[in-house]
Amino acid sequence: MSAKQAGRARGSGRAGLLWPLRYVDPMLLLSGLGLVAFGIFAMHIVDSDGGQSYAMDQFAGFAGGTVVALLLVIFDYRSFKRYVWWVYGAALLSLVAVLVFGVVGGGAQSWIDVGPVQLQPSEFAKLAVVLVLAFYVSQNAAGNLRVLFGGMALVALPTLLIVVQPDLGTALVFGAIFVVVVFTAGAKIWQLAGLGAAGAGIAALALRFGVLQDYQVARLTSFMNPQASANDLSYQVLQSQNAIGSGGIFGKGLDSATLANLGFLPEEQTDFIFSNVAERLGFVGGVVLLVLFMVLIWRILRVAMSATDRFGVLVAAGIGTIFLFHVVVNVGMTMGIMPVTGIPLPFISYGRSNLVVSLISLGLLQSIAARSNAEDAP
Repeated sequence: MSAKQAGRARGSGRAGLLWPLRYVDPMLLLSGLGLVAFGIFAMHIVDSDGGQSYAMDQFAGFAGGTVVALLLVIFDYRSFKRYVWWVYGAALLSLVAVLVFGVVGGGAQSWIDVGPVQLQPSEFAKLAVVLVLAFYVSQNAAGNLRVLFGGMALVALPTLLIVVQPDLGTALVFGAIFVVVVFTAGAKIWQLAGLGAAGAGIAALALRFGVLQDYQVARLTSFMNPQASANDLSYQVLQSQNAIGSGGIFGKGLDSATLANLGFLPEEQTDFIFSNVAERLGFVGGVVLLVLFMVLIWRILRVAMSATDRFGVLVAAGIGTIFLFHVVVNVGMTMGIMPVTGIPLPFISYGRSNLVVSLISLGLLQSIAARSNAEDAP
């Protein structure tokens, strides 16, 4: 076959609007769908306890998020560069709006009513920050201090608005995004260490002058010795540990979860959904869930390493950071080895905003994967 014929053959594989769907990462797709199915199943279990409609709400989020994700796969992610500042600006406006018109839930004013549904702007802000930070540092040298401080300012604005809500757990995610994205882009370890030391000093001053409320400090410290801390957070951690331990190897069964069924397990559909799953499905069920997350993170790393441009690499790294941070902190929180921050478990915890953003993130990742796979296709 001549070079001209080979070129035509490659081009025929990209004919039509839907050609990117042929080049998506199958393992990323299957792990994502597996997690969504696991999450809807988990919500069905919770519905059986309280007669709520969590599973239907979660399915609605899945349907809406899937439509957007498919559109993102079809359209080239590189064309989004021209819109990142608009997306970032809209995210900031939504965070301001929630402070004015927002609905209080779980002690934080983090939700806003949009017609018949409630949205959590901070969930969408995470992805907006990944996009704008990836674009900003991809256009500049991240090792340059001016660029580093510019990127930090981009992350600091939404972070401060979220701290005011107050939602300290979500604010911590933005710090992780910044560190991983700028490090991937070329920032030096000594630069990040210096920023970390400065951040620790600011945190110490915040504690010293009472910027953080007592309950926020308790969230960060009670996990270290829950038996000695007589507060609600320690009670939650202890009940969560009891639920996980009582599940044994194969679990108590779907209808025999004593702690969850009798209401001893707090926030069983959101913060402590992993404890609920572990009590019912045991160690095996918990391992299956964590393996799905491991496959997801592995494929995201693969997408980042194979991306054809710097922007794609950084977007994949930022999205992977969000997922990994959420999984480590949420599961660690239920086991009593991480602070109780209220961070949801992606795809599994109840929450349409988190699920929709997670699916949109997968759509962006598949858009990156499709372009790189198409370049490598024979």
